[in-house]
Amino acid sequence: MSDFRFGFTRDFGDSHIIKSNGADFHELNMSSIAKASDEDIDRFIAEAKENGYSYVAANCMIPGEYKITVDNPDYDAIDEYLERAYSKAARLGLEIVVMGSSGARNFPEGVTYEDAFDRLVVFLRDHVAPVCEKYNIVCALENLSYGESNILNTIDESLKVVDAVGSEWIKILVDFYHFGNNHDSLDSIRKAGDKIVHVHVASVVNGRLYPAPDDGEDYSVITDILREIGYDKREGRISFEARVPEGKDFSECIKESLACFKNL
Repeated sequence: MSDFRFGFTRDFGDSHIIKSNGADFHELNMSSIAKASDEDIDRFIAEAKENGYSYVAANCMIPGEYKITVDNPDYDAIDEYLERAYSKAARLGLEIVVMGSSGARNFPEGVTYEDAFDRLVVFLRDHVAPVCEKYNIVCALENLSYGESNILNTIDESLKVVDAVGSEWIKILVDFYHFGNNHDSLDSIRKAGDKIVHVHVASVVNGRLYPAPDDGEDYSVITDILREIGYDKREGRISFEARVPEGKDFSECIKESLACFKNL
């Protein structure tokens, strides 16, 4: 029996599929939460209560139209979005919000990496951390592949940002798909330790497909390093954020992904 809890990153509407196929939670999309009406949020809460599932987390914290590393970020608009999104996320019972959000965090030509880093710290320290504390939701920084983002690609980078922000509300997610693409080091996970509060998984060798038995991946590497840092005894959450391969449906992918991990 596994000591982890397993979820799937899908938008609203798939909760019953996730629950009925044996997963523990549903990870939503924060942008969709922000756009949902209050009536929709009430309905989602009622459906979750009636059907016995929980949401727990959301990814894609802030959409690309909110630029946070440019010369003059529009903090009025950013703060309005964060308040709207986090207030609804709190009503849904979320514990973690993931900041991948490459479109928002990528720095444009003419901005140095050092300036982008400093602006990212300001954004997280002065704008995200206060709303996280207000609604009791942790923000987890997601490492992204070099082809998707020009900042926060490695776990070491995420740790430097977290240390610079200095808030208990800003932590780290390890996305093992991006981790593998970037040839990141397991030692960086050991160094980050208990600052890691969430995990994403997909097959690296199969182009971000859902894990499946005999797909050529050794997923025990993931569970072994997570146990080594005590993640299984703390949060223990693993979300599958992946693509459905041609010829399969989502339900089949859920079953196969769980089969790959539950006995590791």
